[in-house]
Amino acid sequence: MEIEQLEIKDFLRVQQPLDSLNDKYLDYLTNNLEIEYIRKNRTILKPDSISSYAYLIRSGAVDIFDTNDELYARRHDGEWFGYNSVLNETTQDLTVKSIEDTLVYAIPAKVFRNLADNNLQISYFFHKKKSKRIRSAIDNLRAAGKNVLLTQNILELNSSAPLTIDKNASIQKAAQKMHDTDSTAILVTDKDELCGIVTDRNFCTRVAANALNVNKPIADIMTENLITAKHTTMGSEALLLMTHNNINHLPVMKNDKLAGILNAADLIRSQSNNAVFLVNEIFNAKTLNQLKTLSSQLPQILQSLVDSGLRPYDVTHAISSIGRAINKQLLVMAEAEYGPPPIAYSWVVAGSLARNEQTAHSDQDNLMILDDGYDAAKHGEYFAKLANFVCDGLNECGYIYCPGEVMASNQKWRQPQAVWHKYFSDWIMRPEPKALMYASIFFDLRSIHGQSKLLNQIQKKFLKKSKNNTIFLSYMAANALQYQPPLGLFRGFVLEKTGTEKKALNMKKRGVVPIIDLARVYALTAGIFEINTEDRLRQARNTKVLSKAGMNDLLDAFEFISTLRLEHQAKRVHLGQTPDNFVPPGSISSLERKHLKDAFEVVRTMQAAMESTYT
Repeated sequence: MEIEQLEIKDFLRVQQPLDSLNDKYLDYLTNNLEIEYIRKNRTILKPDSISSYAYLIRSGAVDIFDTNDELYARRHDGEWFGYNSVLNETTQDLTVKSIEDTLVYAIPAKVFRNLADNNLQISYFFHKKKSKRIRSAIDNLRAAGKNVLLTQNILELNSSAPLTIDKNASIQKAAQKMHDTDSTAILVTDKDELCGIVTDRNFCTRVAANALNVNKPIADIMTENLITAKHTTMGSEALLLMTHNNINHLPVMKNDKLAGILNAADLIRSQSNNAVFLVNEIFNAKTLNQLKTLSSQLPQILQSLVDSGLRPYDVTHAISSIGRAINKQLLVMAEAEYGPPPIAYSWVVAGSLARNEQTAHSDQDNLMILDDGYDAAKHGEYFAKLANFVCDGLNECGYIYCPGEVMASNQKWRQPQAVWHKYFSDWIMRPEPKALMYASIFFDLRSIHGQSKLLNQIQKKFLKKSKNNTIFLSYMAANALQYQPPLGLFRGFVLEKTGTEKKALNMKKRGVVPIIDLARVYALTAGIFEINTEDRLRQARNTKVLSKAGMNDLLDAFEFISTLRLEHQAKRVHLGQTPDNFVPPGSISSLERKHLKDAFEVVRTMQAAMESTYT
């Protein structure tokens, strides 16, 4: 190969997506491309013509115009144009003009299609559909995660041989078997069929605490309706299953027969920072200082989960389970301090914690719904103390006070059910700006302690009202469009200043929030109860509020943006820094920047569709 060709090959090997090619294909490309010098202000491609080449810009720049002769994009060194017509063997629908003297490598259509047919990454990179390109990027990001929990099933994770006992055996006999084998749990069977489990905690809460006769059958104290997992379940799935259900022991089934039992310790040996273990420790904490110490481990848990290559959906569920556990344990401590509640109440969380989308410590959003038997003179002091205890404790644990005072410690958000009914009715019937702000907060709610029916009854009523109120939905749709993806002219990123005055992409406000807001409007339109953004999008599709293509595009965009956001936060934790949402474009690869622009364009398109539909 001559010196000039070697220089061309060196240039090609560092361009996206050609950097995925081996030497054989790089040589093939180098030997078959053509070099073309294009003068300034020349029209290179016209609509309704078939392009014979895909072009890679070596130096210079071109502008691309749509069918309305409006500027669509600008391409610079190392960027491509003309490939859609070549790959799809269709006529060109855009106009391409050089805006300065430009040197390009023109790759003949046959050569270019051959590369795409034989290299999956090339095919995905140039795929006409943004959704395909984004999905490819997500798969590549996940493939980078390496962790034993992702590569081993639960029978390979040192799961213990199952310790079993017949349901008619005595409590004393079960205790003896657990003692002899140093086990923390025993599985209860009925004619070789699994029917329950007894843990060491059961002996404390159901036997010792009640002075129960140990000659009674073990079935009297077992936990029934067990959550189990198939032996093919991967360690990461088991981790999330245990976290979501707050359990420490997971029976493993093979061909519908008991094959083993996995406990939290097995997972801890595989992963030093374990969400299941931390949640369990939180529920065993007795003092606020212990909770503060445990809560301080959350950033390391986040880093560990992200490094494992788990989906953002699973990472945020695990992190949210930690936040809810801290809320719950503070409520247990408060009730121990001030006595049992005089009337029924529900402690409700809002925002990302309710949606199972927390990524790290954030400000707290919570409220209290009190039974309508509430009497301020009789009960006011108790619930004020309880709310202050929990909100102060959350602040100590890193969940800082809400700047807008959306907390149960604020009497406005600590009210009887009837008052909450009036709040929601007013927000729906009179959607002024402040009402819309509250609606965006209080339509994402989850009861985590007390009487959940107090919230469920309100939700059932307001979802029916909102679904049938087109004016309210129009206002909510308009409110959902206030945060636009950070794309400027020529598909360039719009950067914001961070606290250090460095410019970066706000991956929360301009990244995930626009999709969260879209999903909320879809949910209100359909009258569905789902709170999590991904769940809302899927259910919106099932109720025909959202098309299948729209759902898939938004799900992929949400996952890709969330993945980059989480990876950025994990990197900051690794460097000993506080996680934030400001991602410098220079910290992600050129390929990731390209796919991020695709994701932002998907969101912008869906926002435009919502604006058209609802206004």
